[in-house]
Amino acid sequence: MEPGGTGVVAHVGLHALGSFADRLGLGDALSSAIPWRGAGVPLHDRGKVLTQMALTLAGGGESCLDIEHLRIGEDLFGSVPSDTTVARTFHEIDAKTRAQITTALADVRAEVWRRSSATTGTALVILARRLSGQERRLLRVGPE
Repeated sequence: MEPGGTGVVAHVGLHALGSFADRLGLGDALSSAIPWRGAGVPLHDRGKVLTQMALTLAGGGESCLDIEHLRIGEDLFGSVPSDTTVARTFHEIDAKTRAQITTALADVRAEVWRRSSATTGTALVILARRLSGQERRLLRVGPE
């Protein structure tokens, strides 16, 4: 393995994760949950913006500015929004939209569990998540 060369793309592994998210319908589910409030048609679909920002976070990003890491790989990630568009998208999300996003994510999660061979049994899958300090919340993530 050698560093550099031609045809080298940073964050190529995120392309596989993004393709998986697309196959699951994550972007479309988020798009249906986030209403467009502007005039005309947006250049970047808000659900896709959130999906691409999730990829940025998965790749080690820490802020809206880090979306630039995906912008350099247009062949892999398509049209990627600017950091300003990402920030504007987050600011457009109100309490009602957050609830719609939560529902959309639950629907995608349920579909993943429905398709998964790991959920053919009768046992529930319970995860514990630390919220703050010693407080924990148990989450049921198995099929309904």
